[in-house]
Amino acid sequence: GMESAAGDEIKQLRQYMKVMDTMITVAPLLGIFGTVLGIISSFEMLGAAGIEHPELVTGGIAQALITTASGLGIAIFTVFPYNYFNSRVEEASLAIEKYATSLEIVYENLDTPMGASLQVAAAAEAPKTKAQG
Repeated sequence: GMESAAGDEIKQLRQYMKVMDTMITVAPLLGIFGTVLGIISSFEMLGAAGIEHPELVTGGIAQALITTASGLGIAIFTVFPYNYFNSRVEEASLAIEKYATSLEIVYENLDTPMGASLQVAAAAEAPKTKAQG
């Protein structure tokens, strides 16, 4: 029915929203994961080389900062299109619901005696063609 068709349209509109939602959620987690790996690497280097060579630790710290910044950057820049498209889907959903309701009301009125008299009146007001007149 009409609800099923409307539901299918909304589902299709939301199809790619899941990808952006996943990116927003997973990117910071991957950034944190990279941070943890970078810090672990730094401590391993520190343990192997000792405090006398602190420059060996900086590579792991740099990795930690780069992965954190990357994860946050991906999430932040994905939120904007996600919010835009999410609002567009909501607007489309409301419009579909509005027009479906209007169509149902019109259709129901066609089955009533009042609707039948409206059909007759509309037919009487219709312009006549040469074949009719």
